[in-house]
Amino acid sequence: MLFLRVGFPLPIHHIEAYPLYPEGRLQQATLDLLAGSDIQFRRETRLDIALVKNHHIALVFLPAADIPTFVGEGRVDLGITGGDQVAEHESISPATATTGVEQVLDLEFGKCALKVQVPEKGEIRDSRDLVGKNVVTSFVGLTEKYFARLEGQELRNGDVPIRNILKTKIKYVGGSVEAACALGVADGIVDLVGQSLMYIHKRISELTDAQNLERP
Repeated sequence: MLFLRVGFPLPIHHIEAYPLYPEGRLQQATLDLLAGSDIQFRRETRLDIALVKNHHIALVFLPAADIPTFVGEGRVDLGITGGDQVAEHESISPATATTGVEQVLDLEFGKCALKVQVPEKGEIRDSRDLVGKNVVTSFVGLTEKYFARLEGQELRNGDVPIRNILKTKIKYVGGSVEAACALGVADGIVDLVGQSLMYIHKRISELTDAQNLERP
């Protein structure tokens, strides 16, 4: 989990702070962090915004994947989300002079890694064996760039989209990624692997140079 802030100067009239934090399986850890910082609030049922009682702050409840966009465009001042979400967002929408986030603090919870995975009993032993095959993931931007490097494709900005030159077919699935191989949708997947979780896939290659990416 990372603590983010806007990576460029905000207009002078933008004076209120709006920390965001994710909805997900590590939401309680984030709530405990806020409570320990004496941020007092009450969230009404089905409302995505809560006003803090003892500070001039509003909390916005958002899916983890949306937080880099809201922070990066300066719609909110601060955010808490996973490093995986920031990396995926920046792979699709690189920072500019007026967009982007600054990673302020590693909160040191929610550790996991983004891995290429295949069925345990399959014949694939290396990520290169998946070139030209079907790969399912929720991290399309990172996965496309990874397989572009495996295929020896030059990564260029602003001309041909990567997916148009890839031999490997990258498909997006928002949830239950691990079921894609069993259902015959994919030959392999790119998904998050936590130290405390059991998977039927074996990890055969790391997707990015980073050893660990945080996931809310």
